[in-house]
Amino acid sequence: MKSPPVAAVDWCKAGKYFSWKSTLAENAASGPLNIFSLCRGNPQSPAILLIHGYPTSSYDFYKLVGLLTQDFYVCLLDTPGYGFSDKPRHGYRYSVFDDARLVDDFIRKVINLRNFTLVTHDKGDSVGLALLQIYQSRALKPYIINHQIILNGNIYLPLAQLNIGQKLLLNHITGPVMSALMTGSQMARGLARTTYSPTLPAEEVEALVSIFNYQSGMKIQHDIIQYLNERKANEIVWLEALGRSEVPAMLIWGELDSIAPPAVADYVWSNYLKGRAVPASYWRVPCANHYVQFDQPEIVAALIRSAVKPGSGISNITNAGCQPYQIK
Repeated sequence: MKSPPVAAVDWCKAGKYFSWKSTLAENAASGPLNIFSLCRGNPQSPAILLIHGYPTSSYDFYKLVGLLTQDFYVCLLDTPGYGFSDKPRHGYRYSVFDDARLVDDFIRKVINLRNFTLVTHDKGDSVGLALLQIYQSRALKPYIINHQIILNGNIYLPLAQLNIGQKLLLNHITGPVMSALMTGSQMARGLARTTYSPTLPAEEVEALVSIFNYQSGMKIQHDIIQYLNERKANEIVWLEALGRSEVPAMLIWGELDSIAPPAVADYVWSNYLKGRAVPASYWRVPCANHYVQFDQPEIVAALIRSAVKPGSGISNITNAGCQPYQIK
């Protein structure tokens, strides 16, 4: 068997594990799970918490982490079923709400953050919005979310453009069959062609393959993509929570995304963020695809800096071929 690429191995070795048990009664028999996490930078610096999307992992942010750790304390984790965390099978129910409770426990009990900026991508956007509900429900808050930054993700499904593979995996007839037959290499090559601009080089594709194959992760793809049904049932409540949120927010969107197209961000901006009382902003990145944080990490890092430290970052971006611009 081919060895995993050095970058993926180094990422795994740099992290730590903590034990966590699902809060869902139907998962009681599974016992505690080993959850992969990683923190880099000075713990005394302003903190940033990154939450990954489907079907990938915290590794999605490795370029961004490298740009932020000089000035920030950056923490990440892989939610159950993803990356280097446990990937239970045999009827385990994966849930956005469960992931949000995991993230809440991670913040309070594992890394003990008192305040931080929340940055989410793809499925992580849904987890972040479910976490915002938990946050808003507490009169006495154990931590403060200073900013909420949302990267490309289908946060309004009526405008999403799911591809045929996603639809087949989601389906309860074809999904289990695809999960049994599809390989990590097929998944990674498909993502490389359609969700990154430019297309991922071979070494990065192999990194994705090694992560998908960890604990036979391809076997649970039908199970973990069910988050879209949970998203569908709850997205209006989540977006309404975002609209009345007391946390400053920013959308950062790669324009080349064909799965979560800019129309998704336009809708959320116009209907939930543009007119709200607490400040919000919306930035487009014209040369970036779905994984905007991988395609253009310098731009995303600069935009995050501008949110955390107003007045910094944006004016220093000098990328004539991919200058970000703000939607008013």
